Amino acid sequence: MIRTTTALLSVVFACMANAVMLEPVSIPAGGLSSSPAPLTAFLFQPVSPGPHPAVVMLHGCGGAYAKDGTLNARHRMWGEALAAQGYTALMLDSLGSRGIKELCTQKFSERKLKEADRRGDAYAALAYLRSRSDIDAKRIGLLGWSHGGGVTLDTITHLPMTGDGFAAAVSFYPGCTSKAKKTEAFHPYAPLLLLIGEADDWTPAAPCKSLAAAVAARGEPMWIVTYPDTYHDFDNPTLTRKRVRRDVPNGVNPGRGTTTAPNPEAREDAKLRVIAFLAEHLK
Repeated sequence: MIRTTTALLSVVFACMANAVMLEPVSIPAGGLSSSPAPLTAFLFQPVSPGPHPAVVMLHGCGGAYAKDGTLNARHRMWGEALAAQGYTALMLDSLGSRGIKELCTQKFSERKLKEADRRGDAYAALAYLRSRSDIDAKRIGLLGWSHGGGVTLDTITHLPMTGDGFAAAVSFYPGCTSKAKKTEAFHPYAPLLLLIGEADDWTPAAPCKSLAAAVAARGEPMWIVTYPDTYHDFDNPTLTRKRVRRDVPNGVNPGRGTTTAPNPEAREDAKLRVIAFLAEHLK
């Protein structure tokens, strides 16, 4: 998926207005990712000199971009927020290099790209960041939403074949159902924070709460924050009203659609919690 120079420049200028530098980069598969071509990514960089701690960001089933081809508002918001706190944030596109537009409208059984397939993308991004002299190689975290949140759970429980993994991870509203059925097999190797809405009918909160409780009871580093009366995609700054997506075949009620809705209060609370969590484990 090729993005136009104009689209890229519009993102760059938007971020420069917020005192954040944005740089498009190419991530080699490097024998880690299953992508047939290098992955496209974007670096949100602090204006202060490095080396900086860093965060790899993983998009959901809809991909990294808005309808106009620029990075969508949620990814810009989080990239800018992290860069303002002194992190280099790398927004990774897992779909473009594979010729996939989106996954949301596909049934789980028909998806050609599974969450486990993207684990290699995360580790390719980690290897890339560690190759840069402006990054602190020991202080790199992982942050994902929905499908990317599930990738985060998968990644943080599977160390790379060589070297160390991520130093911390944050997962927004991931699908926890299959993992909650086998809690004895879920062992995060680094601190893990999960945030989800209690009313989420796309990726329900109950399995995530069960999973987190079982992991925490073993004394392993996992925490969960749930938000009452809050739906999927609650941190998306462009959402203005509740919407039922009839085009999504998965969710709690297959065939009846899934709900997305804004919750500005939960979004701002999540920002504070994520920044505090990352500061504790990456700084």
